[in-house]
Amino acid sequence: MANEAENTNLKAQILQVAGRMFLEYGYSGTTFQKIADELNITKGSITYHFKNKFLIMEIFIDDFFNQLKAYIDSYPDEYRNIYWRYCIMYIYAYRRIMRTPRNIELFYHKDQQTQWQTHKINMVSHIYEQIEQDFHKSYEMADLQMKAYMDMGARSRLFSVYQENPVSMTLDQYCYYHIYLIGALCKLDEQTIQENIRAAFQFADTHEPETNSIFQ
Repeated sequence: MANEAENTNLKAQILQVAGRMFLEYGYSGTTFQKIADELNITKGSITYHFKNKFLIMEIFIDDFFNQLKAYIDSYPDEYRNIYWRYCIMYIYAYRRIMRTPRNIELFYHKDQQTQWQTHKINMVSHIYEQIEQDFHKSYEMADLQMKAYMDMGARSRLFSVYQENPVSMTLDQYCYYHIYLIGALCKLDEQTIQENIRAAFQFADTHEPETNSIFQ
């Protein structure tokens, strides 16, 4: 029991130091060696809990999205459907992530994106499953997985276009294109997609979440 408590405490310490270093040094500048030196431990003690840096960042990202979801769900009287909820989550997330170069580097670092293209497929597939269930669509898991691959590829390309030519679209248009794609891949009709996107932007514009995350 003592060893288990020590391991849990060390994991929390690693996350605390890593989170601060991500803010101070960015994704590239934060290394296991720097974390180990500050905590006076070996790099092996870190890899025991986290195989790579991406897995540390994943915890911060998942926590960020969970906070956004909890905030939206704290307004049950305004709830429409699961697609609407995810639209708002992505609007909030993109507005926060794209706010500063540091946030962009943390989320969109090339190593991060490479990992996301494979590591998050099941999670994204589950998003599509939830939406299609909510709208009583028939689906197969293999089909949902392929949609997730399409989604992840489109996200990467959309970001590249936005970075290479920022005047090509506003940030809200950036949000719109991604959440529109989700609705289309879920086989929602055009009216349903547009109504939910419009309602999502209205909610996001009138409700500002306070999140305790590395994306400041």
